[in-house]
Amino acid sequence: MKKTLKYTYVAAALTASAAMQSCSMESPFSSEEGVLKMNLVINSNVVTRAVTNQQELEDSCVVYISNEKGLVFQNKGMSNMPDQISLRQGNYIAEAWTGDSVSASFDSKFYRCYEPINIVGGMNEIQLNCKIANVVASINTSSIDDTQVKDLHVTVSSSKGSLEFTKDNYTKKGYFMMPFDAEGNRESTLTFKIEGENILGEPFSKTKTVENVKPAYEYVVNITYGDQEDEAQGGGYLVVTIDETELLVPSTVEIFAAPLIEGVDFDIDKQIVGMPGQFVGDRQVKVVAFDEIESFTIECVDAGNLHLPSQAIDLKRVDDLTKAQIEAAGIYWDKEVTELEGNKDGHTRQLSYITFTEAYLNSLPERATEYRIVLTATDGTENGTGVGKTTTKTLHIAVGDEAIIYEDPLVTEEAIDPNNLMSIGARSATLKASVKDEAATGLGIQYREVGTSEWTKVPVTGSRASKLVTVTLRNLKPGTTYEYKAYADGFEASDSKRFTTESTYSIPNASMEDWSTYTASTMLGNRTVILPGVGGDKNTSYWGSGNEGSATANKTVLDKSEDMFNTGKYSARLASTSAVGVIAAGNIFVGSYVRTDGTNGVLSLGREYNESHPSKVRVYANYRPGGSVSVKSGNEKYIDIVSGGTDHGQIYVALTTEPIEIRTNPDNRNLFPSGPTKEDGKTPHDDYSKVVAYGEVTWDKAFGPDGGLQAVEIPFVYTDRARTMKPKYLVIVASASKFGDFFCGSATSVMYLDDFELVYE
Repeated sequence: MKKTLKYTYVAAALTASAAMQSCSMESPFSSEEGVLKMNLVINSNVVTRAVTNQQELEDSCVVYISNEKGLVFQNKGMSNMPDQISLRQGNYIAEAWTGDSVSASFDSKFYRCYEPINIVGGMNEIQLNCKIANVVASINTSSIDDTQVKDLHVTVSSSKGSLEFTKDNYTKKGYFMMPFDAEGNRESTLTFKIEGENILGEPFSKTKTVENVKPAYEYVVNITYGDQEDEAQGGGYLVVTIDETELLVPSTVEIFAAPLIEGVDFDIDKQIVGMPGQFVGDRQVKVVAFDEIESFTIECVDAGNLHLPSQAIDLKRVDDLTKAQIEAAGIYWDKEVTELEGNKDGHTRQLSYITFTEAYLNSLPERATEYRIVLTATDGTENGTGVGKTTTKTLHIAVGDEAIIYEDPLVTEEAIDPNNLMSIGARSATLKASVKDEAATGLGIQYREVGTSEWTKVPVTGSRASKLVTVTLRNLKPGTTYEYKAYADGFEASDSKRFTTESTYSIPNASMEDWSTYTASTMLGNRTVILPGVGGDKNTSYWGSGNEGSATANKTVLDKSEDMFNTGKYSARLASTSAVGVIAAGNIFVGSYVRTDGTNGVLSLGREYNESHPSKVRVYANYRPGGSVSVKSGNEKYIDIVSGGTDHGQIYVALTTEPIEIRTNPDNRNLFPSGPTKEDGKTPHDDYSKVVAYGEVTWDKAFGPDGGLQAVEIPFVYTDRARTMKPKYLVIVASASKFGDFFCGSATSVMYLDDFELVYE
């Protein structure tokens, strides 16, 4: 089935015509004349020269009257409209349009009408009803319940434009002119993205797609709260529906537009830039016209360097020799003409492509100024006037650095940098900009939270010599979308870019209030094991400990304590002990105890988190090292405590790409990789490539006041691989005896911990 291509003729495209300054009529007329008196209705208000409101619509209003011979009357501006128009008796078509045809806007609307007229002798009256041609989107504000949903924002999008509704503009209506797709058919899909936070402060996002949207219809977002959907949102469920409401009966006739000339997968209005011989890929230009193209010309002033046989070539009328010369240079023109589906007047559509091949672009010599190729298409919709509608576009080709034209003195780069995944954090963002005008002053980047009105300006830092400058934004909100754009003295970029800060992560059971038990099978029978978490499942609990290993000897190295705490009721008490003559370190870690290997433990360190980049871990601690240290024979070379001396306590933290297995058995020992080598300082550590960030604190004496906890912060030191690898697992390990992995330490060392927190800066 052939597809129909229809365009709406926009008023802005007509302002270039000098003929529209006043009316233009057939002359001379015979005595068989009638007189036409015309009123124009825009948005249900009759517009005459006496009406002073809607002045903008009046001034931009364009009226055409035509018959089978072509155009007989045209006028722009209601103030120029005559009271009466003399026309020969017969059948005519009156067309009118006004407003702005904008892809997406809260303010700009477009109206149009198309009306047949039968003129008879004497007075004839007609009323042209210009009806809204936009698709309208809005929010039912009465459906928003601030007790159920917070920070609600709705983004409505077509493929060419989008509008964002926030608390500041819930009551507005959005107006969309639906674009044409690659096949030349008008698109009819709107996407509604609804985002916010539920009553628990948890973010949610829902997307609704509405197909077959129609001009002059309003699509209203309604939000209800019930229990009918799968996705929980706070105390209930959030349900989004979109109602369709007809505003006005739209006109069923589309007015043909001038030919369309656009780049395929590139912006034809911007320079095609490349180094000599280094252009990659063809550049294809699409041309769409009605009733077939009457002429399609390529014009230039430098035919020699552009490898064209002459300065002006009409591809519609080109001879075989010229066509062969153009194709030999690497330029091809292909066209296809199809009949418009359902059209009663025999109209056709021509879809053409002109291709400037990669070989052609690479054949152009380098020079300091850009090459310009002017493309002009004239269609066949002249309706007896002898002149069709015309569109002109210019290809701008820059070969070499000197030919590049920068409109802006400072150009912002995309915030998401695949070579630096840490550029956007939870509370900070580092943005880059390229300096295009070295003489520009007052350079900077301004930013604001999406949905707010005030911009914050931040001057750039960095070397002008490198033409790359940076701005670091501080004190941002986590999980928030910001927009930003460049500025300079006398300049402000028209387009803005966006980024979203990382969300923070709250460590489960960070306050050590949740505890349970489970049963473990040991060499000496089943034992009850204390677990730092609810549910009694060591595989799902965020925290683990070595309690299962020490349970064989009926020892507990970790338990809750009311002796001292920062908040709540409990803290975690890590108490080293001696079991069958071997030191068992008091410990707690993020991960799980996997199994006992003889008298040794196998652990899995790390639990999934939200892949953010915290700067440090904060925890409240109290540590009292024990004396009379016991050192297992043969392990002296791995430790820095001495037999009979004072124990050391340690907390280390890490961000990794995978969980890391810890084994304390000397035969296959694998400890956490704080560096690229194992404990001998020579053997490469296979797990080090999984570590994205690491930090530690070690105490060789008491920490914290007697009977109380004191805050300690452990900074993360990020590795170079953090620039290109996202961390996926959080590791926290605390031990009352740092060298417990080597079964060395004091049986009287005790550590208390409470309120772990990831800190973001």
